[in-house]
Amino acid sequence: MRDRHCSVVSRRARTRVGIVSALLCVLSGCAVQPHLMPPPAVFKDERLDFARTLPVELRSPRLPVFYATARAPAKAGAPGHYTNALGDGVRLGVADVHLGEPDWSWQDLVASDRTTTVRKLRPGAVQGVEELGMLGDADQRFLAELDAQLRRGRNRELVLYVHGYRVTFDEVTVQMGSFAHYLGHGTMVTFQWPTGLNFWNYVTDCPRAERHIPDIERLIALLAKSSAETINVMAYSCGSPLLAAALVRLRNRHSAQGHADLVTHYRLGNVIFVASDVDLKTFAREHVRPSLDLAQQLIVYVSRNDRALGFSSLVAGASRLGKPDIDDLTPRELDRLAADPRLQVVDVSDVRGVHEMGGGMKGHGYWYANDWISTDVTLSLRHPIPPQRRCLVRKPGTRAVWRIPDDYPACVADRLLAAFPELRRSR
Repeated sequence: MRDRHCSVVSRRARTRVGIVSALLCVLSGCAVQPHLMPPPAVFKDERLDFARTLPVELRSPRLPVFYATARAPAKAGAPGHYTNALGDGVRLGVADVHLGEPDWSWQDLVASDRTTTVRKLRPGAVQGVEELGMLGDADQRFLAELDAQLRRGRNRELVLYVHGYRVTFDEVTVQMGSFAHYLGHGTMVTFQWPTGLNFWNYVTDCPRAERHIPDIERLIALLAKSSAETINVMAYSCGSPLLAAALVRLRNRHSAQGHADLVTHYRLGNVIFVASDVDLKTFAREHVRPSLDLAQQLIVYVSRNDRALGFSSLVAGASRLGKPDIDDLTPRELDRLAADPRLQVVDVSDVRGVHEMGGGMKGHGYWYANDWISTDVTLSLRHPIPPQRRCLVRKPGTRAVWRIPDDYPACVADRLLAAFPELRRSR
């Protein structure tokens, strides 16, 4: 009915309605309908068939997303499963996520992967949650559920994601459910902290979230006790300083141990920061070394077109990691950062296509809205692969900055077919 109604409204009127709706959304906060992220570009290559490698028993539009949340539970009969208010501790559980329309089959979901674009997003829903208990008390139950999921598929890697602000529990869970789908029903864990849905919540919610840094530290230590072969961790926007500080605390637990022992103990593959709202100087001086001590690689995605981080830089009076001004660093600091090939800076400023979705601030949501960039993020959430093997090329005039080339989708598909011939689509 909505589409038919809109068809009789003039283009000018629709534009006015859209502007007013967007403004109201920014000013008052809007509950966003949970949706899948658009498929990464590599899923649209006619030569590739990722679904055929998935065990038959996992071929379903439903999958689990694990969570640790400091949000308060929603009251019985209220919408959603957890609120935007602070709860009484960190709760562990598993969400049952359905991807796509309510009546979709596995075949419907896979078919949509080849045709969906950012202009026509697919819905998703959290069908229910099973709360296992509090962090500390329910650790063993949580690990047992994680290990059971790891045994079900061929992907033995685990992913931990720390979100930014202005998102609901269900929104984050469905979005990460779509990542789990692209990772072959991979084991996905979210750490969810309470945040409001108004733009001005940035001023209060992001600083308040720092109270959860010890919780993230404890969660990573817990995940290291799972059977996962590799654990990849990723943080977005103002979730990034939380993860960065948690990794510093984790490193400080083992002051006498070196990189090899720490990687063996925690099994961290990639530490990934996307559109990160972290002070650049603080990150370079305090966060880089602990992250590199703990993990195989440290990947930072940046964009000079990120307006959200432009606003954050203005408020803070210093550039942010996700939109860096290298003049904030000394030549010695730049030389030190460039000297370690395990630190990768991926500049996505010039990647063709959209860099945000829906009502998001321009240029801030590129890592899930842009199908070329999300392809590299998805690869990085699966394996600690060096940038040149992911088809990235070095940015001219730099030593540690990489970019996505014009032939990127075809290059990635070629590399995947060479490494995994079983992905070739049967005719």
